[in-house]
Amino acid sequence: MREIRRSIAKFAHAFVKLLPPPQNAKRAAIARTKPIHAAISSPWRIYRIYARPGHLLIRNEQSQILDLGVVKGQIPNLTYRLFIRDLSGRGFANRTELLDDIARRIEAGEVGNELLALPEWNKTPGADLDRGTHVDVSMRVKR
Repeated sequence: MREIRRSIAKFAHAFVKLLPPPQNAKRAAIARTKPIHAAISSPWRIYRIYARPGHLLIRNEQSQILDLGVVKGQIPNLTYRLFIRDLSGRGFANRTELLDDIARRIEAGEVGNELLALPEWNKTPGADLDRGTHVDVSMRVKR
């Protein structure tokens, strides 16, 4: 009796595999193959720029810390140079003004997809990175 049940189950299973899937199952399978992620579908990219002693760092949406540029000078005469298009600025009274100038340039579109090609910061940034001077900037992705 047990063998008969097994044979019927195998036959039924093979027969069900031959049937076409219902329409809803096709849509569900297609939906599962497409990744749905808010960062991918959004036309905006959010970055956080940090001013550390001697360095400018940027955190991307994947939480990678990238090397953005260098900061030189002493308060009230700070200068910066970005590794992107060799952009620079000078004469800032504090780090906040310096970061605001960089954010303005990114939002104005002076920096494009070059942010994706920046080298990763090879040192440990430390647990207190967000406690230091930083600014958030949003950039519209050109499609």
